[in-house]
Amino acid sequence: MTNNQVAVKTTGDFLTNPQLLSAKIVKQYLDPSGKANDEELAYFIATCKERNLNPFTKEVYFIKYGTNPAQVVVSKDAFMKRAEQNPNFDGFEAGIVVETPEGEIKQITGTIHSKHDELLGGWAKVHRKDRSYPIEVDADFKAYNTGKSMWSKMPALMIRKVALVSAMREAFSENVGGLYTADEMEQAQPIDVTPKESRDEVMKRKQAQIEQMKQDQPKKEVEPVASTEYTAVEEMPFMAEEMPDDIDLPFTLKKEA
Repeated sequence: MTNNQVAVKTTGDFLTNPQLLSAKIVKQYLDPSGKANDEELAYFIATCKERNLNPFTKEVYFIKYGTNPAQVVVSKDAFMKRAEQNPNFDGFEAGIVVETPEGEIKQITGTIHSKHDELLGGWAKVHRKDRSYPIEVDADFKAYNTGKSMWSKMPALMIRKVALVSAMREAFSENVGGLYTADEMEQAQPIDVTPKESRDEVMKRKQAQIEQMKQDQPKKEVEPVASTEYTAVEEMPFMAEEMPDDIDLPFTLKKEA
């Protein structure tokens, strides 16, 4: 067993045991629209099995937006649990950074601060028994804030969580390296990066479509299509409209007959 792996069981069914996940199960319950390719599904399954993460108990999520690469997102509880399982874990401290109306920058433990303060970011320190100094990380609020959902309701709590999981990942890379939570990933929502077509490219594509229609329907007269420039419309995610902070599984479980 590698450092990244945890003790696993080989009994039960796929709803309770990640070791029994298969491509068929993932396609049926997590990717019913068939958006993900085989490589993305294989990576998700391998991550679940190696880290013993169960997608059916909300420990890990498979997110796919249009043609963008699939994302594997871990819940904060699952992330923290695996980091704290390291025998060298020795506690942590975390809070926020604010600027007072007088221009003083203060580091606060926790998330309570004056309504007159400006929230600048979050900070965290993680202690290891085998090191004489803590691993310290801070997170810039502007870099992560989306202004949506929990970021709008509880911004101080959210940026503190981002700083904490970042510090945990740096301190215990052997346990949680390469894993990211929804709070960290939300600010990086996929966008449409399809380049605009030139006029010539549009004309060629439209002409090809017309020729294909003539072949498919030889008796139907096809009118020439006027050339217009367009921008490809961004595909909506098949898992969720946006990356929520407390993700509910985007499917309904049903027992196979």
